[in-house]
Amino acid sequence: MTLYKNLFQPLELRHRRLDNRVVFGAHTANMSDRGLPGERHRAYYQERAIGGAAMIVVEPMPVHPTAVLTRGNFRHCDDEVIPYFRELTDTVHAQGTTIVQQLYHVGQHGDSDLSFMPHWSPSGLASYHDSDGSHAMRESEILEVIEYFTRAAQRCQVAGFDGVDLFAAYNALLDQFWTPWSNRRDDRWGGSLENRCRLSLSIIDSIRVACGEDFIIGMSISHSDETAYVMTLEQLQEVIVTHDNSGNLDYVSCGAGNYIDYDRLMATFVYGEKQGVPLAAALKSVVSHACITAECHIRTPENADYTVASGDADLVSIVRGQIADPHWVNKTRANRHDDIRGCISCNQMCWGRRSRDYWISCLINPSAGREFEWGGDRFGPSQSSKQVLVVGGGPAGMEAARVAAERGHRVTLAEALGDLGGQFRLAGLAPRRGQITELLGWYLRQFEQHWSRSALFLADGRAGHYRVRRRRGRARHRLHARRQG
Repeated sequence: MTLYKNLFQPLELRHRRLDNRVVFGAHTANMSDRGLPGERHRAYYQERAIGGAAMIVVEPMPVHPTAVLTRGNFRHCDDEVIPYFRELTDTVHAQGTTIVQQLYHVGQHGDSDLSFMPHWSPSGLASYHDSDGSHAMRESEILEVIEYFTRAAQRCQVAGFDGVDLFAAYNALLDQFWTPWSNRRDDRWGGSLENRCRLSLSIIDSIRVACGEDFIIGMSISHSDETAYVMTLEQLQEVIVTHDNSGNLDYVSCGAGNYIDYDRLMATFVYGEKQGVPLAAALKSVVSHACITAECHIRTPENADYTVASGDADLVSIVRGQIADPHWVNKTRANRHDDIRGCISCNQMCWGRRSRDYWISCLINPSAGREFEWGGDRFGPSQSSKQVLVVGGGPAGMEAARVAAERGHRVTLAEALGDLGGQFRLAGLAPRRGQITELLGWYLRQFEQHWSRSALFLADGRAGHYRVRRRRGRARHRLHARRQG
């Protein structure tokens, strides 16, 4: 029996049955190959399906030429993507995992250097990315966007996706129409709540008609209490209830931050955990049909399970945690929580590489984005066992030693200091950087599991193995060593 019984309750979502409550949520992996999903992209998501995620939301697809935001975006409005995505959906479905694709238009926050198009928005306000101006949409252009969202959803259905996720977070186009500050129109697309919701409701209704009842329609939103121009929490509740009353919206995923309150989009170590839970709880209290997903900085199995158990959300979206350890879900299910390689909330290789328009990876999981080359984040035994010497017990040395030992080699790790971790360990001693020392503890536990024929030598003449003991709920790492003659 798993310790996290709330996290592993099944959930019905339209025509699909999720066998647990953990989602690998949408994020820009930026892995397209000439605008098409290739092997890197497929293997990246396959590994998280193998790892136990109940549902995967594939990174956003622009729905219109004016919606292009990154160099790695998939080809929009192009049926050529269908067979490539079909290979992905078949691969993920083989693991029993539900898969949907996010569709987006960021409105005034686009990137004309990549789209070669003007930004479209409700009222012609500036982009918060690069301060470029935007074009206030004519009614014909609003109707065009509805049509293009619908076509994109139909393309997803043909490609084998179980549904779509409409991106309305971070003050994207749909949120721009909802928010009175950015929607200053005086026609039927602005003013009253009904008018401001008309675009998103029209998109949802059109997709439901085009794709049928057995098609999941979700929506991603966010909220920030740090900026004055955004909707209040009460206003956002009214917006979501308006959509929930249609009966066509199946889930709402709740994040934090926006394009002004930017550093909370992917909260780093300076922020507390469970950033999206307050919004999720506020919506859970007012909806009657849609399931609610909490996201943003839900790192640990304990936090995830409690979020569901407390009734604050029906699902939890764990993205960086499953980038760092694709097998987060299965390890949690098997009560192997101490075996999870925990995200350290550094954002260096996920958000950092994405912000430079590269495909993403992970500082502590070098296999991320390279699964198609390395066979995933799983290391089978080597055909022949060798003796391996690793000089230096910093992060690179520990990872090299760990992988070699896991593959069955006899490893000797030599470190000049009396502790492992190098400068990485020193960084973990800084305020609020305890996630780093937690990761070092994970390495020590891995050494115990795999180092039956290996040794660790430190500069003071000790040799032996690190062992992990728990006393009064706290992990203690000790070196059991013998003096070398």
